[in-house]
Amino acid sequence: MNYDSFARRALSRRRFIEAGAIMGGLAVCSPALAASRSAGSPKRGGTLTWGDAQLAPNLAPFGAVSTATVVATTFLYDSLLTWDRNLNLQPALAESYHIPDPLTYVFNLRKGVKFHSGKEFDAHDVVYSLGLQKAPPPPGVVNGYYPAIARVEAVDKYTVKFHMSKPDATLLTYLAWGWYSQIVPNGLYQRLDIRSQADGTGPFQLESYVPNDHLTLVANPQSWRPIPYLDKLIIKLLPDLESRVSALRSGQIDGAPIDADSARILQSAHNLQVQKGLTAAFREIELTIHGDGKPWDDVRVRQAVNHAINRQDIIDKVYAGNGLYTSQIPAGYGSWPISQQLLKGQYEKFDVATAQSLMAKAGYAKGFDVTLQSIAAPADYTQVAQVVAAQLAAIKINVTVQPLEIGIFATNVGSGNFDWASTGRGMRGDPSGYMADFRPGSSITKAWFQGGFNNTQLNNLLSQGLSTTDINKRHQLYTAMQDIVLTQWPELPLVNPMMYQAVSSRVQGAYLSFDSTLTGLKGTWLK
Repeated sequence: MNYDSFARRALSRRRFIEAGAIMGGLAVCSPALAASRSAGSPKRGGTLTWGDAQLAPNLAPFGAVSTATVVATTFLYDSLLTWDRNLNLQPALAESYHIPDPLTYVFNLRKGVKFHSGKEFDAHDVVYSLGLQKAPPPPGVVNGYYPAIARVEAVDKYTVKFHMSKPDATLLTYLAWGWYSQIVPNGLYQRLDIRSQADGTGPFQLESYVPNDHLTLVANPQSWRPIPYLDKLIIKLLPDLESRVSALRSGQIDGAPIDADSARILQSAHNLQVQKGLTAAFREIELTIHGDGKPWDDVRVRQAVNHAINRQDIIDKVYAGNGLYTSQIPAGYGSWPISQQLLKGQYEKFDVATAQSLMAKAGYAKGFDVTLQSIAAPADYTQVAQVVAAQLAAIKINVTVQPLEIGIFATNVGSGNFDWASTGRGMRGDPSGYMADFRPGSSITKAWFQGGFNNTQLNNLLSQGLSTTDINKRHQLYTAMQDIVLTQWPELPLVNPMMYQAVSSRVQGAYLSFDSTLTGLKGTWLK
């Protein structure tokens, strides 16, 4: 099977969503994207300032501890493949590829590409990068999504061959995802402090980075793409929503994420455009289940918690009624999620009486105390936690909500140093990514579930889902996996909110991207 012509093989967004697969059973999601109306042809020049609720805690290219890091590195680094705004697979540092057999992938690399330092990109950079991605050096976190790659071979300067240990349906979309798959120059980690320095092939290069303040990027004069059109992009930390709205109104910033209430208010502002859409970032409560006698080690308690949570109440109070219920695979992710009808009427049915009965059967009719850590900014993570805390009082669970700065929160979650955590999911290259927490032996499984949750049937399904490339069989497998998660509740998916951002009317070509990063700013220009 030969896929050397990306143009010939490109799928329409509609077919892409319906099939849930691209190029050999590779699953991605269906975006709900809202683009700005662009007037005229793109023009070059100018500075765009973006106010964000979070700023990257570091610039490590592999294994980010938060989406905020990927927001930064997506401008600085490229992967072999990429997605366009409709999530069609496209060439990036690899111009083409072919698959001579299910265990071999051959990539033909783009020639003449330069890293920001001036070094020419070649096959040895790919070998070096893939060697780091499986277990990224600190501060990166261990890769729970690494495909079944046995070895990467530099055939010649512009050709690399991937030797797989077994068929793997996730490889190509992993290479487009960008969370771990970015390509860096050979020897980067020995040459730079990757926490605060960068050397990629991306459309922008680093000018300055001040943690907890700002990130300034300038156009890469050697960019292999026609973009960027901007001279400079500044991402400024503005965790307070009111400050972002004020800065938008005054023109101090050109764009920012906002909430549903602010979206309604700013809709009539003559100098702003409000954009909205679903993203992959559904909201979820994580649990540590260590088998050490905590009440929620008992599945009946976890089931009670699920039925005591009124998800529509969360949507109404935190997201002004704009959102959907979510499975372990988010709404909008093609045809992979559980339907809204089944979520509302069965799996995530709000039923306090059933919840109280389950608590009594588990021996916790009088409830218990628990600490629920939350991300402090954006504020909705804590707001969701507070609504859940109020709801769980009905089954006598006393929840203390503990908002934390994103760096501390991510460290705690990554190490399993929490009871419960109000967090969110981001983009995954394949539906298997949303199940990776449960893979036996993974770092997350060890940190969150060691000794407490281990489901043999789920483990078997996970293994089959990674190696099976038949799309219909994969759908059956991932439906069965979601059924287990939504019955045993080792994690508690909550809601998938509609997300909003506002941009200045002078900003053209911007859109809200499904992957929850600022990819929609890469090709923007200014009137």
